[in-house]
Amino acid sequence: MTLVTDDEAEPLRSAITRNEAWTRDSARRLRADADRRLTQGPWTITSDRPAGLALDPHDYYSEAPYYWPNPDDPEGPYVLRDGHLNRDRFSANRNSLTMMCDTVFALGTAAFLFDDARYAQRAGRVIQTWFLNPKTRMNPNLENAGAIRNLNTGRPAGIVEGRVFIRAIQGMQFLSRTGNWDPKEEAAVRKWFEDYLRWLTQSRNGQDEKNSGNNQASWWTAQVAAVASFVQNDSLERMAFAYYRERIFPRQIGPDGSAPSEEARTSPYFSVFNLEAFTMICRIAEAQGANLWSVRGKNGSDLSSVIDHLEPYLIDPHKWSREQANDLETDALYFLAFAGMGLKKPEYIALYQKLEHPERAWLSLVDLLAGRWEAAGHQTRH
Repeated sequence: MTLVTDDEAEPLRSAITRNEAWTRDSARRLRADADRRLTQGPWTITSDRPAGLALDPHDYYSEAPYYWPNPDDPEGPYVLRDGHLNRDRFSANRNSLTMMCDTVFALGTAAFLFDDARYAQRAGRVIQTWFLNPKTRMNPNLENAGAIRNLNTGRPAGIVEGRVFIRAIQGMQFLSRTGNWDPKEEAAVRKWFEDYLRWLTQSRNGQDEKNSGNNQASWWTAQVAAVASFVQNDSLERMAFAYYRERIFPRQIGPDGSAPSEEARTSPYFSVFNLEAFTMICRIAEAQGANLWSVRGKNGSDLSSVIDHLEPYLIDPHKWSREQANDLETDALYFLAFAGMGLKKPEYIALYQKLEHPERAWLSLVDLLAGRWEAAGHQTRH
């Protein structure tokens, strides 16, 4: 699968079935999240459309998060206030996409780990509505994401919003293993992602995103790696891994582990966001049998350098010396668990467990993976 290997999936399910002590709390939280989602959705983008724009109703549309009306020109293009979130922007499609992906992940994962067909049936309904139903399906592109009002109807930077597809993909892979997903619908969803992958790698916006040189390029690479693994496009999967090894990491990270293009911004959030993409790519590669954890820059830096550089701000974000424009999002901290396992550094897992993070299905699975790693003899708790 994309994020979880065969050597992890079946033993996790068996350990939960046996009610092993290290699984109980995480499994309880995962089931509780899945239970909540049984009655939520399904979501569509066709039900929420931006006013005053002539777009295909099946085209995803969102507006850039840090752009605001220009007080000197109210009718002119919105202007950037980096790090300051405009909560009045059109974000209905983005919110629906996130909810859909998180729900597919939670229900698909629960269907597999708990062997419960209720979760599988609901996941199938959510997937069918978003990807397949001719009346409600999303077109397989993000051409109109990240728009700047009164200037354009989409731009390359909006592609980062598609990173949530990675979780949906993993949920679908769990769902597929339950035997409770219609094979024709599964094939149709894979075709949708083949089309999305083609757009991601061949469109003008996709190419611009690839070459952006910052966290946008990192998340483009993570998406390509995940989708390519899902649709079994080995050549694009290898391309994504090579791009991380040769371009993403060495060109973004300084000798002290900092990412200058991210540190020039207003919050440690952007550096952590970039690091999250790095570890996601490395985790996807690991699940496909490739090792990117050991990648080094020409200056000698490696992924541990990046984590160690940011660790003080993870523990206390207010140590960041610049203006604190927004809060650090704690649901991104799973990268510490992935890196701890991949780099064989239990101290990173210990830090992840120490830091507060939400009780969601995604992090509950990460907790289970880390718990299994510990149970195999890599102790982190003291």
